[in-house]
Amino acid sequence: MSTDRLRRIALIVWITVGSILLFAMFLYVAGLIRIIWLPVVFAAGLVFLLEPTVRAFDRVGFRRVFSAFFALIALAGFVIAIVVLVLPTIRDQATEFIERLPELWTALTDWIGNVAARLGYDVDELLTQEALEEWLNDPANQETLQNLIFGFGAGAGTVIRGVTEAILVVGLAPVLALYVLIDLEKYREQALELTPPQHREEFAFVGAEVLASLGSFVRGQLLVAFIVGVASSIGMWAIDLPFWLLIGMLAGILNLIPFLGPVVGGALAAVVGLLNGDVTQSVWAVVIFTLIQQVDNHVITPLVQRTRVKLSPFVIVLALIIGGSLAGLLGVLIAVPVTAAVRIILGHLWRTRVLGQSWQEASDAMFEVTEPPERIAGIRRRGADSQSRLFDTSEMQSWQQGDAPPSGGVKSEPKPETPTESKPTTGKHSEELY
Repeated sequence: MSTDRLRRIALIVWITVGSILLFAMFLYVAGLIRIIWLPVVFAAGLVFLLEPTVRAFDRVGFRRVFSAFFALIALAGFVIAIVVLVLPTIRDQATEFIERLPELWTALTDWIGNVAARLGYDVDELLTQEALEEWLNDPANQETLQNLIFGFGAGAGTVIRGVTEAILVVGLAPVLALYVLIDLEKYREQALELTPPQHREEFAFVGAEVLASLGSFVRGQLLVAFIVGVASSIGMWAIDLPFWLLIGMLAGILNLIPFLGPVVGGALAAVVGLLNGDVTQSVWAVVIFTLIQQVDNHVITPLVQRTRVKLSPFVIVLALIIGGSLAGLLGVLIAVPVTAAVRIILGHLWRTRVLGQSWQEASDAMFEVTEPPERIAGIRRRGADSQSRLFDTSEMQSWQQGDAPPSGGVKSEPKPETPTESKPTTGKHSEELY
């Protein structure tokens, strides 16, 4: 075996070991400062959500600082209007839920007891008030509750920490998002300046793919979740299900997590229907949520997110499990977009360095374009030439047509054209960093 080959193997081994050590160190440090990650992630979500709006204000002629401020104010006004619109109903349903909680608890324990009796088990003694009081009087259980709520002993104070993080999200995330939106162009310039000149064009190409796909994912997921929440609330209201708005809102929020929203919403609606003593209502709730899920999968999502990174359901579920085990709810929320970003970067490196494909060939292999239902969408199918467009966002389309982004990006340094297989043959958006 030649010396050069041994050196390459040793280099690969050391790079792998170093990467693992750096990743472990990153997880350790991230755990120490975990309280900052939730507002940072939500701020990033706000940036991805509002960047098209900020760019639209830029086209009108506003300065960047005013564009970012107006976009954030518009979003805050929309959220406040929704809250004011639904708050009275939420308050009434929450009050009703509290008043009916003993009744619901009795109905639930009776139902569990009946099901267990049919299976040959006796659980009546475990579900009585005396059993609950005995469990609460157990010193070990009391310590567990104290650790959960207040963080006494070795516990982490989950509830207090959760309230603190919620306050940080509400107060800090919009401020961080505002600063990032204002200085976004500077960050783009600095990112390209820190890239070696020989890799700057490729970095801009891959960066455009990653950021545009993340932005499309965030905006699409929020829009789909809003639609699912509204449709679920209307459906539960139509069958006169108790707490219909709370169940619909919960289904919409959980729809941000793949495979979870309609499933949890349907199960909760079915249980509420059964506890309400109406089996027909419970069956209708399951049917409605099943229809909503099918319409979401085959109509709404294809209309909203026409271009997506190719991720199998197995990979998505695995990413959700890993994300949840590493960072709880926050990890579940960011698992899919982070996996998509890693898929783009590693897929590009593998296909261009190992398989010898061009940048555009590697890009086309990692993305799937879903045509929306023509009769429902009322949209003319795009021709074969337009199907090669990577992202269905206006900024990416304008770049492919040769127009510079209105807010001004950073172009890579001009280099003489050399016929190499790694250069893209199409897609001028590789010259810009999103």
